[in-house]
Amino acid sequence: MTPIDAIEIDHVTKTYLTRQDERHALGPITLHVAPGEMVAVVGPSGCGKSTLLSLIAGLMPVTSGEIRLFGEPVKGPSPRIGYMLQRDGLLEWRTVEENIALGLEIRGKKSLKTLEHARYLLGEMGLGSVMHHYPSQLSGGMRQRVALVRTMAVQPDILLLDEPFSAVDYQNKLHLERLLASIRRQHKITTVLITHDLEEALALADRIVVLSRRPGRIRRMITLPEEVRRADPLEARSHPLFRSRFNELWKELEQP
Repeated sequence: MTPIDAIEIDHVTKTYLTRQDERHALGPITLHVAPGEMVAVVGPSGCGKSTLLSLIAGLMPVTSGEIRLFGEPVKGPSPRIGYMLQRDGLLEWRTVEENIALGLEIRGKKSLKTLEHARYLLGEMGLGSVMHHYPSQLSGGMRQRVALVRTMAVQPDILLLDEPFSAVDYQNKLHLERLLASIRRQHKITTVLITHDLEEALALADRIVVLSRRPGRIRRMITLPEEVRRADPLEARSHPLFRSRFNELWKELEQP
């Protein structure tokens, strides 16, 4: 029996209606993502990368085509998805522990067992000592780690990341990448990452999808070599094949 893909995007388009006309933002796009696979999506600004993520998340309807998660058509937000944005979105009046429990509360999954798992993730992220701190007491990198724990605490099958580390400094970015790679591999979470950072895409993903200018269509797909995919994100950057793939990506994005 053929395994079911975690994400199936079949001939999907998205058109926005304005007062003046229609704006064709995306597609048609066809893309299948296997369970446990990580796909990075890169492309020019305004090409529809974030729109694609919103469609997968069920936050807006497709104009045509269909998206399925584990064989089930997307008809709205799914409890199987964890979604992390560029802004951490932490509630300033809640402690770190209370913030990471927010998704569990909203989904009715808060229990001693799920809270214990969330606290375990905090420890894995090196945040166990700040559990009772408020967001205003944390650095930018720590806030993003809390946001990542909050997203992971609901134990999603699919993780959608919209430039989650773009607002932190380079050292924190590398640290967050390593933490994400470790947790994602450990729990075999299917992941789609939107990023403008080509190094980040190459260091984290199994495959990279390059979108064209609007309306965004897939102009190229690059599968990373096994030795790069299995490497730690920092070590991957020093692999001989890393630079050649970077140049390949850069040239692709430079084309009109």
